[in-house]
Amino acid sequence: MPISVKDLTYTYNPGTPFETRALDGISLTINDGEFVGIIGHTGSGKSTFIQHLNALIKPTSGQVLVDGEDINESKEKAALRMRVGLVFQYPEYQLFEETVLKDVSFGPKNMGLSEEEATQSAKWALEKVGLGERYYGRSPFELSGGQKRRCAVAGVLAMHPEVLILDEPAAGLDPVGRREILDIIRAIHSEGTTVIMVSHSMDDVARLCERVIVLEKGKVALDGSCAEVFGQVEKLSAMGLTLPQAALLRDRLNKRGFDLPESIYTIEALSQALTEKLKTR
Repeated sequence: MPISVKDLTYTYNPGTPFETRALDGISLTINDGEFVGIIGHTGSGKSTFIQHLNALIKPTSGQVLVDGEDINESKEKAALRMRVGLVFQYPEYQLFEETVLKDVSFGPKNMGLSEEEATQSAKWALEKVGLGERYYGRSPFELSGGQKRRCAVAGVLAMHPEVLILDEPAAGLDPVGRREILDIIRAIHSEGTTVIMVSHSMDDVARLCERVIVLEKGKVALDGSCAEVFGQVEKLSAMGLTLPQAALLRDRLNKRGFDLPESIYTIEALSQALTEKLKTR
């Protein structure tokens, strides 16, 4: 289910002294099965952009086509939105039900599923995020920070979206919670779900994503593979963005004569390249 964005523009507070153009003529397509990272400096338009992808915000002008249909004009708008699941930054603040199982069942019930169907879908989603049966009857407010985040992701997964969008999914988590949530997202993608992830962590994007879109002042500044985007050192620096740690170390080593390729941007690739280099020394 591709998502095509055509000349998307959005203006906050139009016609007032506070008028701000958050998105400015964005055109791109996200294809089935991609894992796309969206990066950019604070205020570049990342969160505004992803909220357009399931019609939480209506464009000032332009279109968002989901599987060929304009999501804002379609008679099946509600059904299209459910095919594009959005997990907000700090989604655990949206937990509200008495138990974990009830909370995750809420979305499927709103889709019109029966109580039994919604419960089965919720149990399936909770298993996916590693919250098994012993968590069903617990209050979501008694969970750890990482568990709350996984519960919130399960609430979206329970609706079986074809596209999963996440806004800073690992923000505020400790290293263990961060690793757990990112491993879950990687597994979801490996099963065929299209994933779009907004992140300030260049390392997370480099490790997980196949394609990177860089937003700057509401426009697409760069769009390509990780190697292509993270190879644009000067452009990224001019936008106030840093490279992944592996790429920074690569550049430092190159200044000492290692001559490592600029396509290296992950620890795994750097380790392999260094091993090969050292064998020849």
